[in-house]
Amino acid sequence: MADTKEIKYDKDYSTKYDGVYFRYSRKRRHNGKPDKSFKIRYRVNGRSKNERIGWLSDGISAEFARNIRSERIVSIQHGDDLTKKQLTFKEAAKRYIDDHMTNKSIQQDIYRYNDLKILDNMEISDITVSDLKRVHTNMRTRGVKHITYTKVESFFNRAIKYASELKLIKAQESIRVPIPRAEEKITEIYTPQMREDYLSVIEQYPYRVLSDLVELIYYTGMRRSEPLKLKWSDYNKQERYLTLRDAKSGRDEKKMLSTSSIEIIERQRGKSKVYIFEHAHKAVKASYLSYHARRMADMAGLPRDYRPLHSLRHNVGTVMAMSGVPLAVIKEQMNHKNIETTQRYIDIADSAVQEHVDKLESGLKKSSGKMNLNIQRVDIGVKND
Repeated sequence: MADTKEIKYDKDYSTKYDGVYFRYSRKRRHNGKPDKSFKIRYRVNGRSKNERIGWLSDGISAEFARNIRSERIVSIQHGDDLTKKQLTFKEAAKRYIDDHMTNKSIQQDIYRYNDLKILDNMEISDITVSDLKRVHTNMRTRGVKHITYTKVESFFNRAIKYASELKLIKAQESIRVPIPRAEEKITEIYTPQMREDYLSVIEQYPYRVLSDLVELIYYTGMRRSEPLKLKWSDYNKQERYLTLRDAKSGRDEKKMLSTSSIEIIERQRGKSKVYIFEHAHKAVKASYLSYHARRMADMAGLPRDYRPLHSLRHNVGTVMAMSGVPLAVIKEQMNHKNIETTQRYIDIADSAVQEHVDKLESGLKKSSGKMNLNIQRVDIGVKND
């Protein structure tokens, strides 16, 4: 490897593979050294073509680039004219937008396209994960949340897929920017006083079925849709658990219950028939729950950017971690579906989970005082909006 002092940043360095080269980056670093950008060179119709493959820091190697070059050469030998199948991203995006103008979401896609215009003049075959990382970095620098970037990335891949369906280009694999762990930090952190105030509001909120739903999420960390789908047949009081049907993991999940969670469910007996939480003999609507959860959060004085329900899920995970609950037990109780979320996958016995959910409850319960709202609770007269 060339010494750093001898590096020429505008030079193509050869590798041990024919037609595979790399350049050093002036700005990017990898393992304390200048990053490498690999590219391949081959001939199409007698003309030399250069194609950038990607960065060493993104997992691209000279061997990987060699394999891509071999695929290109085989395609040419079998009669594929690559020069006719090159398309810029601008052309692909314009075709997608023009052909989908009647879609309700097209205006959002046009807005998302604005963040991708730095790729306009690039041939689609030349675009790599490194280029989408530039888009991601630009958006994050402006303070845009990662979830918003994923929608931009989704539009990018839909435009490319559509171009391949029209036979404008060869089929391409979707490109996705891996989420750094730093991007997944929980920012909706509750202080003890915030928990105290929120629980006081929940306990005094006048519409009982809504307050009970929010309180159950407070103690269990369930996702918004999960308690709304619960039927009495999903509840096992004796074994102290709920069965979450068709959970986010794609399978049925078991949710162990603390004493307070069981009390909340038992309060619904005689008020509902099929679903545990009902209004007008039907399951409570998600939008209706969200509306009242937002009201409760505002009454408790929570920061406006805190999601009134999902922040409670984060709070449960945080309290469990702070209480010393093992990571694998947290995964089981929170029903995380993959290793990226909890870093491990371990089957946990129900008894191990039950041992810790009561510890969780002691951390969540109010320690003193109550915010007096001076409002009267009601059991009937609530209408779904």
